[in-house]
Amino acid sequence: MDDGPDKQSVPPEKKSKKGTIFGGLGVLGVLVLKFKFYIFAGLKALTLLKFGWAFSSLISMGLTIGFYAMFFGWLFAVEFIALLLIHEMGHFIWMKGYGLNPKAPMFIPGFGAFVAMQNMPADEATHAWVAYAGPLVGAVGAAAFYWAGVHMDDHSLMAAGSTGFLLNLIQLVPAKPLDGGFIISAISKWMLIPGTMGLIALAFAFHSTLFLIISVLSAFGLYKQFSRGKNTAYLDGPPAEAPATVSQRIAIGIAYLSLTGMLGYLYWLSHSELISLVPHH
Repeated sequence: MDDGPDKQSVPPEKKSKKGTIFGGLGVLGVLVLKFKFYIFAGLKALTLLKFGWAFSSLISMGLTIGFYAMFFGWLFAVEFIALLLIHEMGHFIWMKGYGLNPKAPMFIPGFGAFVAMQNMPADEATHAWVAYAGPLVGAVGAAAFYWAGVHMDDHSLMAAGSTGFLLNLIQLVPAKPLDGGFIISAISKWMLIPGTMGLIALAFAFHSTLFLIISVLSAFGLYKQFSRGKNTAYLDGPPAEAPATVSQRIAIGIAYLSLTGMLGYLYWLSHSELISLVPHH
């Protein structure tokens, strides 16, 4: 007797797409293994947070969750803040590993989050790796959300993971005060010019007030950096930061392009998968 189509079967193209996504996640995992020392340092550092700042961090987190819940609901708000927290803990882990004495992440409703450090990096390469750590760990967190969503057949987690890929990809735009700006400036400050122009284009393309504010900060910081011929304190730390060596610039450039390409690839694949799950009438 024909009982109808097999509910367990999956179209070959969907299997191929999921296999490609998990293959990409595997490559991302290899990148993380290279930095396992800092992960252990960050886990140890979690026990050393000062109570006062940590309490303020929790309050700011709660307020930010409430802010986003008003617009998108509690589930997405919690998932979104979790993605932000994972990203910021990437910075925290690397700061702790470099002995920069970071504080607990602080959240700003509508803008994002940040991790303050009491000691500034002594050189541009260190600053670049600290900036790079946020999108790297954030990408791993987004991958975990998406992986869990696929295996639990939870579209909310899948959407959160895809959103995480996009958020961390945006952070890699080579314009300050985004992470990509601090990474690229260790290679060449001239590369900040197209990055800032691209950020301005994004602000107008998406009619985003947030992007516009960041664009203004980026343009102002770029002007100060070129007009004075040195880094601006509020964007890039003290002018005493030593320039990155040629080998450091090459390593930073390869890492930057690899992570940017991987995040773009994973976002495209995950977004395409989510679109395919939307019912068509």
